[in-house]
Amino acid sequence: MTEQFSNKKIDNPRLIGEMLLTHVLGGSRIDLYANANRIATDAERNELRELVQRAMKHEPVQYIVGNAWFFGVEFQVNSSTLIPRSCTERLVEQVIEHCNSSHDSTFNIAEIGTGSGCIAITLASNLEHAKIVATDISSAALELAQTNASIHKIDTQISFVEGDGVDPLLDFGSFDVICSNPPYIPDCEMAHLAANVLDWEPKLALSGGKDGMDVISQIIAKAPKVLNPHGLLIIEIATSTRDQALALAQNEPALEEAKIIRDAFGDDRFLRAIRRA
Repeated sequence: MTEQFSNKKIDNPRLIGEMLLTHVLGGSRIDLYANANRIATDAERNELRELVQRAMKHEPVQYIVGNAWFFGVEFQVNSSTLIPRSCTERLVEQVIEHCNSSHDSTFNIAEIGTGSGCIAITLASNLEHAKIVATDISSAALELAQTNASIHKIDTQISFVEGDGVDPLLDFGSFDVICSNPPYIPDCEMAHLAANVLDWEPKLALSGGKDGMDVISQIIAKAPKVLNPHGLLIIEIATSTRDQALALAQNEPALEEAKIIRDAFGDDRFLRAIRRA
């Protein structure tokens, strides 16, 4: 598998092989080595061959096995949502730090474009007294997010709402935090995405329009209407559009302290701003 995946220029070929084997055989990746002499059944070998053929077509292994890890926790995923990525974990850290530095005991948090629900669920799991509204324009994504919330037993903390951008939040009062990982890839960059992203992950969750700012600009303009004074706005962005995003936030009269935050890999990844008092 490692050799075949390498020939197809698939990233992390050995890891993908281990994930597929673990999915078929059960247990964990360490069990592959602890039980190296275990003989696979004919049914297991046939299932593995089918999964390998899917992976050879650059289908993301997370979709094949039906799960992905985020913030050290496993979430169900399918082709209706983006695959959770470790670079987004910094957004969660920023929100947790902001809430922990507050004198308030409860927090109202909104997430725009929840997808698999990994951000909202992680925040609810780490902020016991947080109430979260998580929105998405995809009903299929919301169904998956609700499933994940139930699995992690924090569904009572989160309200899942179908709708576009900031508008669905208008019915829920004001928030201490608004966070989002919206579609932000500029049109000129879409064709250059890796095949496992471009051909398989939903374009609705990837494409940010001609300049990548279609959704981001709306969030920056409308979020202050539902943010409490000193509330946090944090948005994941494309590195290539950092200057445009920062300028928009700096020119929004209701926002202050606008700055760019890097992810764990050193890339300019998030726009952070505070609602003026």
